[in-house]
Amino acid sequence: MTLPGDGSELPLVDLADPGLWQDPAAALAPAREAASLARTSRGERVVLRYAETERLLADPRMRTVGARLLEGVGVTDGPLADWWRLVMFNTNPPEHGRLRSLVSRAFTPRQVETLRPRVRAIAATRIAPLLDAGPVDFEAAVADPLPIAVTCELLGLPEETWGVVGTWTAELGKVFATRLSDAQRLRCEGAVDGLNDLLRDQFSSRRRTPRADLLTALSEASEAGDRLSPEECAAMAINLLFAGHDTTRGLLSIGFAALLRHEEAVARLRSDRARVPAAVEEMLRFEPPTLGSLRAPAEDLETSEGHILPRGIPVHFLFPGGNRDPRAFPSPDRFDLDRDGPRPLSFGLGPHFCLGAGLARMEAQELVHAVLDATGAAEIAMEPRLVPFATIRRFESGLHLRLVSA
Repeated sequence: MTLPGDGSELPLVDLADPGLWQDPAAALAPAREAASLARTSRGERVVLRYAETERLLADPRMRTVGARLLEGVGVTDGPLADWWRLVMFNTNPPEHGRLRSLVSRAFTPRQVETLRPRVRAIAATRIAPLLDAGPVDFEAAVADPLPIAVTCELLGLPEETWGVVGTWTAELGKVFATRLSDAQRLRCEGAVDGLNDLLRDQFSSRRRTPRADLLTALSEASEAGDRLSPEECAAMAINLLFAGHDTTRGLLSIGFAALLRHEEAVARLRSDRARVPAAVEEMLRFEPPTLGSLRAPAEDLETSEGHILPRGIPVHFLFPGGNRDPRAFPSPDRFDLDRDGPRPLSFGLGPHFCLGAGLARMEAQELVHAVLDATGAAEIAMEPRLVPFATIRRFESGLHLRLVSA
């Protein structure tokens, strides 16, 4: 057994290296192959192998430390901190289970399937003007507005608000980075203030006139007599809007770019649409939309190799490492539509597994179908670069494609 220490014997993962953020799978591979555990320059632990990630994220003693995500960039008070303290992702059992049970009914497989025709229709409408138009920013035209439209419809927000809601949620996502400027913090605070004001009005309207939408369900949600407070309702709605937009946008842009880089996979999908769900799983595995999750053990925990994870010391679970672990995925750097193995880590595991994972998967599937329906060819016109230090991954200048009509 390795006793707690500074972890200096572990391989180093340098999260301050801009190159890591451009190709994290390649950057993390040497550390993953050297040991099941690595360290950051600050002495925090890093888990990179699939089995270790799966085991530890399912361990109830591994607690979320979401507050540290904002504390790490200097946000300890103000509207961002006030919102973040109420967000479901930032809570541990039993509070987490209480909040999750109040909203999980909106994301059942049956509910997700009822949205599928609408998602394909929105995607087709968005794609049509881009055909034969030369290089177009597919992210700005499709991958960004599609998930915010779906999430806003699910909640019941008026269509005239979707544009500004998308702007606010995109700004809010930028707080989840390893660096945050004062100017960006102000923009993030303005975004959460704007969302709170909008949702306060919407919840007031639902109390007067209930509707068949998720905002009404949230305002009326109860479990064993327990109901969400008005502040919890607003925080939950912002959480759903933000998560439904920002991370899904990453899947529909970064994941879709990964698919287009593999022409043989696209060609096969054109002749075998049954492989579209498999393609989405490979998109998620190959280029996860989030870098990972942050946890801390409530007590000293031992890894499979006998290392000790000291109580209270943050542990980074970096999904590009586990998703390319050859122990779980043979030939992990091959984009394989016939891959038969575990699901990628990209939506997390354990009690904090992403509530909207099924919805995001469905949106990606329908986007792939819509592109295949409309085009005879789709190719990347300009190789995009990823924004460094952004834990919710996104492109610096969009995703520029050429889409040739069928």
